[in-house]
Amino acid sequence: MSAVHRVRHRSLLSLLGVLVVGLAIGCADPGEQLEQHLTAGEGYLEAEQWAEAGIEFRNMLQIDPNSAAGHWGLARARLGAGDARGAYWELQETVRLDPENVEARLRYGQFLIFGKPEDVENAVQTADEVLARDPKSWQAWVLRARALGALRRTEEVGPALAKATEVAPEEPGPKLLYANYLRSEERHEEAEGLFREVTELQPGFPSFAALAGFLASLDRDEEAEGMFRKAISLAEPGERVPAYSMFANFYMARDRGEEAEQVLRKGIEEETDSVDLIYTLARFYHVQGRREQADAMILEATQADPSDPKPFLLLSNYRGQSGDAEGALEAAEQALVADPDFELAKLRKAEVLVDIGYREDDKARIAKGRSIVQAVLARDEAAPEALFVQAKINLAEREFDDAVASVRRALDGKPDWAQAHYLLASSLFLAGDRTQARVSANRALELDANLVDAQKLLARIHATLGDHQLAVETGRRVLEGSGGDVALRILVAQSEVRAGNAKAALAQLELIPEDERTAEAAYALGRVHTLLGNAEAAKTHLLAAHGMSPNQHEVLQRLLDIEVREGNIEPSIERIAAAVEAVPDSSPLRRLEGQVALYTGRTREAEEAFRKAIELDPNDLNAYGSLATFLAATGQSAEVVKTYERALAANPDSGALHMVVGTLYEMQKRADEAIEQYEEAIRLAPELAVAKNNLAYLLAEQGGNLDRALDLAQEAKAMLPDNPNAADTLGWVLLKKKVPSAAIDYLKEAVGGMQPGDNQISLVRHHLALAYEADSKLEQAREAWIQALGEIKAYRGEKDGEPERPAPPWAEEIEAGLERVGS
Repeated sequence: MSAVHRVRHRSLLSLLGVLVVGLAIGCADPGEQLEQHLTAGEGYLEAEQWAEAGIEFRNMLQIDPNSAAGHWGLARARLGAGDARGAYWELQETVRLDPENVEARLRYGQFLIFGKPEDVENAVQTADEVLARDPKSWQAWVLRARALGALRRTEEVGPALAKATEVAPEEPGPKLLYANYLRSEERHEEAEGLFREVTELQPGFPSFAALAGFLASLDRDEEAEGMFRKAISLAEPGERVPAYSMFANFYMARDRGEEAEQVLRKGIEEETDSVDLIYTLARFYHVQGRREQADAMILEATQADPSDPKPFLLLSNYRGQSGDAEGALEAAEQALVADPDFELAKLRKAEVLVDIGYREDDKARIAKGRSIVQAVLARDEAAPEALFVQAKINLAEREFDDAVASVRRALDGKPDWAQAHYLLASSLFLAGDRTQARVSANRALELDANLVDAQKLLARIHATLGDHQLAVETGRRVLEGSGGDVALRILVAQSEVRAGNAKAALAQLELIPEDERTAEAAYALGRVHTLLGNAEAAKTHLLAAHGMSPNQHEVLQRLLDIEVREGNIEPSIERIAAAVEAVPDSSPLRRLEGQVALYTGRTREAEEAFRKAIELDPNDLNAYGSLATFLAATGQSAEVVKTYERALAANPDSGALHMVVGTLYEMQKRADEAIEQYEEAIRLAPELAVAKNNLAYLLAEQGGNLDRALDLAQEAKAMLPDNPNAADTLGWVLLKKKVPSAAIDYLKEAVGGMQPGDNQISLVRHHLALAYEADSKLEQAREAWIQALGEIKAYRGEKDGEPERPAPPWAEEIEAGLERVGS
């Protein structure tokens, strides 16, 4: 028999065997067939043969499309193969068909965390339902904590993580999550204990690197060095490059450049795939001004093997970090020439196209970059690099919550990615979650100390949260290294002012060359000179700012204040009239129009202007304040209230009118009636953030429903992320709910966001002091109350040895607080 005949004979026998088996299966009982496929599929899952497992479970679903076991098996096979989109659908079906499958419900809940707010709420509900059956499910407690964090219910996250560690004392995962949470809450002693427990339960690179980063954040450098060295010694082959990189970044952050260079060079010598370390060292040289060495390293890497796309990606990233976007795009194209199917190169090209497109308003490039990302996500919904670029697109489109969700999913796949942590920090900051933004920015800098944009963002976050000394220190470090960033220098100066160092602020601003002074810089100079009592210099700089930006209401307000003191407001009347004519739909400009009308005795025009300001922006808190001030100044509040009540009777479905009437009632101390009006305003116009804010504050003050107050305050804060009054309300409600540690961050943010000289700043600082006192931070409480008294004294002024204004009602409470903590 010939060899060919033997092969054909064997093939025929094989085919007959398959047919016999197929006929046997075809004749078998469907229940038996399901059991056979299930047994085979589970075996393939155990062997991590995902494709083969998927075939078996799909066969099950052909026999019975409603087989919960088939959907569950296919979900696990697709998760193993990295097919997140397919796994999500299969999990959804599993949970629908078998609500008792706890593991499936938990995995499905993990997907929900990255969805819309209603999906995240469903994740909380899923966790609660699992916990109702099994209170010792640490996975359910972790799911609950992560979902609550995504909903920004931060005060509930800690207790959930604490419970997870309690029910699973031998599991390192919950302990590490709780340790990082405690670290973000500055509960350092408790955090350290957990970090050390994790190193005992799971000794390896991740646990020792986490402990090292924690110790480094406390400036316990000698201990941190030991932990970084231990992390490198325990690192698996795929972990060694990030281990060296993290250790080098530790040295870089402390200006110990020589030691950082030694660590990176050692890593490059010892690791075969050291492209990431070459990139880190090149950027280190670049930041130090050693540009030739940096360029030579990158060039050498690309020339070593022209068929390897990775060095060209390194070159693209390097050029992008250096501000050469077109060069970054060219390098990404070169990577695709080396390997046209290299997905990371495609995504890098998409990222650069998106960056350039949004900066230059080039819709074609945006569309091209977006299509690349969508194609990758269609194949793999969990691809970290694709999710990263998608987050950038979300951010550019001002879809902040979607950006947070996308980048968090990216970090699920690549948890030690510095750029992604920076992007998460940016997204959280713009979404209004400044506390978590700070955590992410710090994490980014732990992973890459040379990430200048993250340093700038961190300075801004510190300032926003009211930590002005930290903002100054961080900003100065960046300015010393990278030179003339005008916006950053203004931010540092503003923080110097708020920290009480007006002369230092002036020195910072005067470092800006005259030909680089923007309207913002001139305005800042005018404000600082005003605080220092240099009226003539202040006016000169404010007029310069007005010349560059004639319709800027802050500039016009400060010039009006100066000219009121000078006794000649005619120039301000002309400036403000011109600005209103140019921008008639500006609420702040209409408020200024009302002020000058009031100063010149035109009360009817003043009221019309204030009402117009509210009409233009119903969420402008200052507009309501101006109207209230007007009514108090003219003594006609009762008459005006009746006018608005008549208007409301004629237009009962106007949310804005209910809001105004509520404000007037609140001014008249008619709290219960004000609450009713705010409730109605919210029912009719849910977008009225000011009504939510005011109602939350009143409920807290009047001993109302604090859970409802918290919901309202959180909604108002999300809608008014940059408004210090909203931060104050949320902090005050949290304090009333006896969660002072959570209240402190929001109250610090409120204080930091208020302008020096604001007559309400001492009240907000009083709230902060009360939170410190409730949190047993008595020295900080004492310092806050002393500052508040200083602000009251400055506000009251002095004429002929007597205060010009009466003390506010909370002054006595401040003095009583000081007595309690010891003045």
